[in-house]
Amino acid sequence: MRVRTYDEIHPDDSFRLSFLAFGEAWDEAKVRRVRSSDRRYLEEFALYAEERGRVLAQVVPLRFRVRLRSGVEEVGGLAGVCSHPAVWGRGYARRLMDAAHDRFRALDLRISTLTTSRNIRGYGVYAKMGYVDLAPFRAAVRRSSRRRAPYGYRLRTATKTDVPRMHDLYRKHTRNMLGWTERPAELLQWVLRENRDYLSKYRVLLRQGKVVGYLRTRPDEGVTMEEVVVPGPRDFRAAVAFMESRHRRGVATVNWITAADDVTRFRSLGYSVDGPIPDATMALSLTKEVRATDLRRLFGGTSGRFVQYPTDDF
Repeated sequence: MRVRTYDEIHPDDSFRLSFLAFGEAWDEAKVRRVRSSDRRYLEEFALYAEERGRVLAQVVPLRFRVRLRSGVEEVGGLAGVCSHPAVWGRGYARRLMDAAHDRFRALDLRISTLTTSRNIRGYGVYAKMGYVDLAPFRAAVRRSSRRRAPYGYRLRTATKTDVPRMHDLYRKHTRNMLGWTERPAELLQWVLRENRDYLSKYRVLLRQGKVVGYLRTRPDEGVTMEEVVVPGPRDFRAAVAFMESRHRRGVATVNWITAADDVTRFRSLGYSVDGPIPDATMALSLTKEVRATDLRRLFGGTSGRFVQYPTDDF
């Protein structure tokens, strides 16, 4: 098996592998757009396992900042981990992940992270490699009361001009949390280059014409709301009431709740918060300086301060 970079293989081979593994893929033009703007990606963009001329596995290494108990630190992230269905269980993806870990060590990164699901085969592979869950992800449900839209507020779809204000609200909301609190101010702009319709799932809450919060919604997928970033308690209640007033089903749902503060806020409105759901974020120590048993504590998973929202999924 030889390790290749994206530029060392044919783009069609990368597309074919991702489509077989995930049912969707990025073509060469989209990869070019992403590489030109999104600073989370490394120079090589992606690593591939090649054997006898066939591309059999893929790992996309990233780097970004997180906030730990010890301070803000740059860590590695692995995305797009997959192998050709014909070679599942033969160790190609695992060996490629080891190569990505070596790349992180060369960049003096102490920790590697990834997002996954506990329902898939890879979860067990990651655990055997030493990756540990950082915190439980939860969901919430509540019988919808068809509340009226609150007076003095307005909810509308987010636009590009809202992005700076949304980032300011996110920074304010996560200032006492740990984990994914260091989102680059340009992140949504980067993602919009990857997916021009990405903002269609975001809503901004306005009070007397001023944006005081935002959230995401995916009603076609059964998610009434997620990433409800509304710092003010009164404004938070208004945002939830707005979403419930628009709800057409009997039960309102909330996805991807991680921080204890968010759990408390939804429970105060009568939501039943439960979990863990299958989604998970895991981390691996790449150095003897960081013990595997300390990772949950460092990321705030043992104190309820861990946070990660869908915008920061990778």
